[in-house]
Amino acid sequence: MALRNFIDSQGHTWRVWNVVPQYALDRDEDQMTPGLQGGWLCFENAGEKRRLSPIPDGWENADDRELEEYCRDAAPVQQRAGVG
Repeated sequence: MALRNFIDSQGHTWRVWNVVPQYALDRDEDQMTPGLQGGWLCFENAGEKRRLSPIPDGWENADDRELEEYCRDAAPVQQRAGVG
């Protein structure tokens, strides 16, 4: 798992990392959540979490501007009850 930090154009600090769930490697493709088979990027700041799938090639070497574009394209993730 790679981990990056970047500051967006609004001055917010984000952490981003790639996720490839182990269960996805052990299950039949038909049983996996559509769109998440190859993993996703997780973006997180103090008040928000987002998910982008598929993982863009070369994201580990992207500059802050590119990471911000990926973050904007990422879908917001709802907090689960009792978490956080």
